Amino acid sequence: MRRRKEKLDRGTLKKIAPQYIRDLEALGVDIENLWDRELNAFIRKRDLMRVGEEEFKVVQTIGRTARAGRWKEATSRDIERELLKLSSVYEVVPQEAYNILRKRSVSSLEVHYVKRKYIDGWNLRSPQELDRILTEHIKDPETLVYKQGDRIALELGRYIAIIHPPDTKITIFELEEQYEDYEDYARRTGRPIIRLWQLRHILSRLL
Repeated sequence: MRRRKEKLDRGTLKKIAPQYIRDLEALGVDIENLWDRELNAFIRKRDLMRVGEEEFKVVQTIGRTARAGRWKEATSRDIERELLKLSSVYEVVPQEAYNILRKRSVSSLEVHYVKRKYIDGWNLRSPQELDRILTEHIKDPETLVYKQGDRIALELGRYIAIIHPPDTKITIFELEEQYEDYEDYARRTGRPIIRLWQLRHILSRLL
């Protein structure tokens, strides 16, 4: 009723925007197109969910991850596995990798940074750079989205990003040469993957 009466300005509305609006903005959606022009307020969530309840939940998860995603803490098994791989590749484990994996607390971001840089040969300067690559990947409108149980896989070119609801970043990796795309990978490895939509298309339906 207050919004209807006072016609709040857009700057104020942005400050009080509900989470689902901020999630969409993090995905690159122009939220200026999500105004309810009659009431000068944000469009209601139930109206956005006309694209499908399950689909909208996935959009929210991806947007929340892009906006405030976090990396889970690595397990001791993950760390030891990477140390063994490094030992099999290098005569002496690279000092940076050793320093990271032998810290008291190691994030899965740091483990994946070591893996991508020293095992897969990615040109990375820091774990934060890998985090930025993943965030940009999941925001790209050309990304294809798949559901894998409660995880979400996002394919862009030959790179795959995995996130776990509600907003935990899992990893990003490059498909091996024998697979044409993630759908082929899923089929040939027997993993139940359902292709939901091309992100560009679903976002266009929200505008």
